[in-house]
Amino acid sequence: MNSLSKTALKIALPAAAVLAFAAPAFAHHAFNMFALDQVVTVTGTVKTYDFKMPHVWIYIVANTPKGQEDWGFEAHSPNLVARKGWNMTTLKPGDKVSLRMHPMKDGSKAGSLIDMTLADGRNLWNAQSLNQP
Repeated sequence: MNSLSKTALKIALPAAAVLAFAAPAFAHHAFNMFALDQVVTVTGTVKTYDFKMPHVWIYIVANTPKGQEDWGFEAHSPNLVARKGWNMTTLKPGDKVSLRMHPMKDGSKAGSLIDMTLADGRNLWNAQSLNQP
């Protein structure tokens, strides 16, 4: 192998590694499953609060016209929501919450969280909505 080939290999291998790891990161942040043109408010009682990577998830038993239903809400990563006042003890099972979100396009009981209002009146943001009030 000549020196030009060795140099090309030294450049190509690290570049390929960076691209291999970057592709899943870009794919991970697709939001096309959410109806970003819609904003829905759901109220209920916290069932589970997962403050962990890669995204914070809030699961509630929601009060809907159909009765009580289990819903899930995806938020940003813990480090991003922590900058907005969230922490590991922000929610606990039994807490009453009202959540604004972009619902799933397929109608499943989940959404991308915009913000939530706690029982004490505090409002915690997750993301800026395209349809801000």
